[in-house]
Amino acid sequence: MCGCTANGMMKMMNNNFLLTKSIGQTALEKVYAAIFPNKCLFCQRVLEDIAEIVCVKCCGLLGNSPTHMPNTYIACDYANEAVRNVIHRFKYGGKRMLTRPMAEAIFQHFGKIDADCMVCVPLHEKRAKERGYNQAALLATELSRLMGIAACDGMLRTRETAKQFDLNPEERAANVSGAFALKDGFCAAGKRVLLVDDVFTTGATSDECAKVLMEAGAESVEIVVFAMSAPG
Repeated sequence: MCGCTANGMMKMMNNNFLLTKSIGQTALEKVYAAIFPNKCLFCQRVLEDIAEIVCVKCCGLLGNSPTHMPNTYIACDYANEAVRNVIHRFKYGGKRMLTRPMAEAIFQHFGKIDADCMVCVPLHEKRAKERGYNQAALLATELSRLMGIAACDGMLRTRETAKQFDLNPEERAANVSGAFALKDGFCAAGKRVLLVDDVFTTGATSDECAKVLMEAGAESVEIVVFAMSAPG
């Protein structure tokens, strides 16, 4: 368990490990918003109101998750084709601009979640280099702005793991067992932590991350994801 004081912990979380947007990313988003029309996150229909995220036709997709898991906030059902398309474009298609509307959709559905800090599910260094970004970190950064909760890059993946998509529930749990740790100097002791990821399936990854955080002294760990996928 981390032995840092409360003041020292907040300093470390707010400075050393704080996730923030770069100036370049902020500028790019402003240019993009000025040039391209605001479109529905799911169906790409042009929206008249620049503050809208989804159209009337697609608003039912928010909150239509397959189940309500304890301590888990799930915005959408991955089984819906439009939701899957958003995830695939965001995760594998390099569409970082989807970060804002995805985070807005989560925030509009749940509002501010009561927590002391957010932590994103980490990618292995090799996969992060291949993809160019960690989609969970992007979501955490934007949710931090919306909810006013510090987003921290406080966890790491200690070894490369196989992709969870092709594994059954038992294999998923074994695949990520012992694969996560807190970064040196990051302190979660006494904190209510919100764990951020893009997709929840069996919960193996989030459970393993939550285990690490709780063993480090976190008061509680809740999970927020954009979509839930029923395990195959």
